[in-house]
Amino acid sequence: MNERNASMKDTPLRAAVIGCGALANGAHLPTLQASPIFDPHMVCDVQREKAEYAADKWGAKTISTNWREVVENSDIDLVVLCTHIDLRSEAICAALEAGKPVYSEKPLASTREETMRILRAADDTATPLCVGHNRRSSPAMQEFKRLFEKAREVGADRGAIVDRVRGLREPIREELQTQLFIRVNDDSRTWKHWAFWDEHGIMLSEMTHFVDLAMWLMPSYPVEVYACGSPRGNFTEILKYADGSQTTLMHSMVGNFDYPKELFEASALHVSVCLDHYVEIRQRGLESEPGTQYFPLQVGMELTDKQGMPAFWEACDKLQELRGSGGELPIPNVSPNKGHREHLESFGRHVRGDGPNPCPARDTAAVTNVTMKLVQSAREGRPLPVLPEDIDFPKANWEEMRKNWF
Repeated sequence: MNERNASMKDTPLRAAVIGCGALANGAHLPTLQASPIFDPHMVCDVQREKAEYAADKWGAKTISTNWREVVENSDIDLVVLCTHIDLRSEAICAALEAGKPVYSEKPLASTREETMRILRAADDTATPLCVGHNRRSSPAMQEFKRLFEKAREVGADRGAIVDRVRGLREPIREELQTQLFIRVNDDSRTWKHWAFWDEHGIMLSEMTHFVDLAMWLMPSYPVEVYACGSPRGNFTEILKYADGSQTTLMHSMVGNFDYPKELFEASALHVSVCLDHYVEIRQRGLESEPGTQYFPLQVGMELTDKQGMPAFWEACDKLQELRGSGGELPIPNVSPNKGHREHLESFGRHVRGDGPNPCPARDTAAVTNVTMKLVQSAREGRPLPVLPEDIDFPKANWEEMRKNWF
């Protein structure tokens, strides 16, 4: 444990939030206020009234309209960056160079050059950087990953209802491959207006979450990617792996949010595992594991006494009934636990010297590069190779290397 970790081990991290919009107020500031790991010390937004609102609501001691004041403030131990992607590399690099760990919302950057600049700053400063690919830290996703890994390792220990093989032949190569399917039922009526104007569309700003999950869940990096459709929405992405395994990601912007948004299905060695909207896991093929597991809604359990998907359906229906009758709404929406609190707390513990970084810079640099290749593929209408330099970054002290460059 280094000197900084030791000094932070038993005291709350004084956190500053840059960008006081919906995500900051809906996820990160509540965590900073409620968790003993953090102290919500400072908030910053270019619109002063937003900073004042956040400070009043979450108990921040200092406000600012200039993110540089956050970076230069010696009282701050941790920066939480919740701005639009337009402010990423400049703020991240400045904070890292000031010795402040950074938790940044996704995506990490919008160009390869920005991604590499951030990665070099993280290397030069040896200061922790984590990106908010929070779904990794969802309790339901953690269990889905465990079952998926077990399926790949041991295969089915439960016989099929119909089995015409019965050990009479060796498996063919395709039967040893892994298949992952991710469906995102999005509803563009919920998007903020800037989403329709972003250069790389939802394919970068939102689907980077799911490319991250694919690369985190699968045992190797993809070697080729292909996307068809519009980067603004309604597209399919395919990630191919060296052994022929595939991940298929399907995005729809014309869905309905009263229907579950996210579905994950994985198949390996005749085991099928499904995670439905972070509230229900179903599997067949592993006799030693439960066939169904339930996880509570993060918002909405007040409206139901059911579990899993029946809980989601009932909570949505009851909330719609209350809206239709003009009754008082006890909650703003119905949503599962996607791991926002767990991810930020895990990074806080890492900064204090306790545990791994839940999404380190190298992971997310690879994810960002692969996602941008998918955007390029959609625009050019052709598959693109994933090259070693897209995913493999030698660790180096760039400051020292520059002194001896020639």
